[in-house]
Amino acid sequence: MPGPDIVLIDRSRDPVSTMRLTRVMRALQTQIDRDFGMAWGERVQLGVAPAGTTPAGVWSISIVDRAAELGIHLDEDGNPSAAVNAGGDWTLAVSHVLLEMVANPLGQRFIEGQDITPHAPVRRVEYLVEVCDPCEVYHYEIDGVQVSDFVMPDYYDADAAPGTAFDFLRRLRRPLQVPRGGYLTWRDPADARWHQKRPDGAFSISSGLADPNRNPREDRDRLLPGGRNRHDVPALRRAHLSPRARGTK
Repeated sequence: MPGPDIVLIDRSRDPVSTMRLTRVMRALQTQIDRDFGMAWGERVQLGVAPAGTTPAGVWSISIVDRAAELGIHLDEDGNPSAAVNAGGDWTLAVSHVLLEMVANPLGQRFIEGQDITPHAPVRRVEYLVEVCDPCEVYHYEIDGVQVSDFVMPDYYDADAAPGTAFDFLRRLRRPLQVPRGGYLTWRDPADARWHQKRPDGAFSISSGLADPNRNPREDRDRLLPGGRNRHDVPALRRAHLSPRARGTK
C-alpha cells in the first residue's frame, strides 16, 4: 500500500491523542474523496506522523502552539507545508490549508475571471486559486469533525447559469462573491499589481508591482497588508461570525 502524500503532525505542547488525530485525518480523507475530489478532480492520501518526524518527500501540516508563519509555504526542496495554531477550530484550519494545498500546492495556479473591483472597466484578471478563502467563514461536519467549506470551479465563471453551485455548501449566490470574513486575491495585467477584497469588505491594491520571479503566494503576502491575520481562520471566524454561527454557542 502506498504511503501518504500529506501527513498531519501535532507538535503542540499539549497534543491531542493519536486516536483523535487519526479520527480527524479520516474525516479529512472523506472530505477529499467524497466532496473535494468530485468537484476539483484532485485526490491525495493522508496520514499521521509522530511529532519530530516528517517523512522524506511528504507534504506536512503541523499543529503548533503558535505558528511563526501561517498559510502554505515551500520548503528548501520545493515541497509545500503549513502550520496551524492549536486550540479551538484547529480542525477547520487544517481542512482549509489541506484543500488549498491540494488544489494549488505550489501557489502558481490562477484562473482568469472578470474583475470585481467596483466601478472598474469590464476586463479579465487572474485570480489566485485559494479554494477556501472566499467562503472560509462557513463549515460543515464529517463524523463530528468540523471541516471547511470550499468554492467550486464555477465560482470563477461570471457567465455561470442560474442554479450553479459556487461553493460546496451553496451559501454563495453568485460568482466571485466574497462574504464578510472571506477574501479573494487577484493580479491585474493592466496595472501589474495585486488586488484583494478583504474580510471587512474593503478593496486593497498593492503599492508595489507584482514580482514575476517570486512565488505568487509569497509575493502577495509581501505586498498586500494583512500578513499573518489573513491566514488566521479561527480569528476571522470569531471576528465575523456569532458564536452560534461558529457552532460554539
